[in-house]
Amino acid sequence: MLLTHITKSFGGTRAIGDVSLEIRAGEILALVGENGAGKTTLMRIATGELAPDSGRVTGRGRVGLVHQHFLLVPELTIAENLALIAPGFRFATRRILEREAVAIVDRSGIELHDVGRRVASLSVGEKAKLELIKAIARDPSTLILDEPTSVLTPQESDELFAVMRAHAAQGKAIVFISHKLPEVIAVAQRVVVLREGTVVLETETPTANEIAGAMLQSPVPPRGETMRTQGALVFEHENVQVHASEIVAIVGVAGNGQSELATRLRDLLPAGAHIPEDRTRDGVIAQMSIAENLALKSVKDARGMIEQFSIRASGPQQRAGDLSGGNQQKVVLARELGNKPRIIVAAEPTRGLDLEATRFVHERLTTSADDGAAVLLFTSDLDEAFTLADTIQVIYRGNLSERMTPEEAHGRVARLMGGVA
Repeated sequence: MLLTHITKSFGGTRAIGDVSLEIRAGEILALVGENGAGKTTLMRIATGELAPDSGRVTGRGRVGLVHQHFLLVPELTIAENLALIAPGFRFATRRILEREAVAIVDRSGIELHDVGRRVASLSVGEKAKLELIKAIARDPSTLILDEPTSVLTPQESDELFAVMRAHAAQGKAIVFISHKLPEVIAVAQRVVVLREGTVVLETETPTANEIAGAMLQSPVPPRGETMRTQGALVFEHENVQVHASEIVAIVGVAGNGQSELATRLRDLLPAGAHIPEDRTRDGVIAQMSIAENLALKSVKDARGMIEQFSIRASGPQQRAGDLSGGNQQKVVLARELGNKPRIIVAAEPTRGLDLEATRFVHERLTTSADDGAAVLLFTSDLDEAFTLADTIQVIYRGNLSERMTPEEAHGRVARLMGGVA
């Protein structure tokens, strides 16, 4: 398959910019990059799920894509889920369904027992295996795996790599999307690194340093002499500590435990300010007015907050659900920061925001730290971390690195995010 001069934008945001890529039969290609680098978008174009704005895809053939997020029916059994991809067996007896399902599993080379079990009862690793079996069952000429090991044990990952090698040996093209550099080096015959929607490295002799350097490229320079003077220790829990007038950025690839840690800190700090990573689900109550959302934290001057936080709204009684994403986030900021909290936990505070809204969020977090607040920032955006943070820690598989200055983190953060010490 050949992708030639592919471009793709969503609104005003460029996701893919003039990318050309050959996906070769009989080869395992690793596609690497930060969150938001464009990997999944590019592969959805390769499969035909998305149309490019310009460029073309030739030699596509049959493509199997194993999504990072499961597309399974929990109420159905393993056999019934497999029957959904084999329409001829949808109305067969249970015995025939399960017999055919066992045959499909055996042909895949993946271990998955008792096909009569409901998917809802499976472990996360078993669900990932079932997604892979579904893709293999369609006998694709190209198999694309999007972060397949993120929920697998080391033993399950080794099993997957054996399957990948076996299918490549049969002449199939395998694309392995991953952030885990040791796995990439162990299994891939060629590595392509994307950054901000463009190819910045292509190599058949990858090293961890080379890949990490290409992923990170040139982050925003650390702030050096403009950094704030830290105050007293405000909070400490296990390997997390933050001082007054300090922004600690905890960075990592999605799925490495940062959401769970942010939730734990929210429970440990009920009096703190909390900016959740999903503002529509956990940040605002859509059916309530702006004034009612602000009142949840005893912020009563709704008109003043609307003006102070530049919320574009008709007035305090406008429903929060009618606001744009950026203005919903400003409502969250006004509610959480309006009473000048001592400690702030901000999880992916600029995800999905445009440049103006992102700049506003950054200014508010910086101003809060300048005023003495302790800020814990969870972000998968390295540029954001280097722009704002006084201290950086990396989270990988639930474990936090030591505290680093931005200067110390500059040469290490991409390696640590990829699981290379």
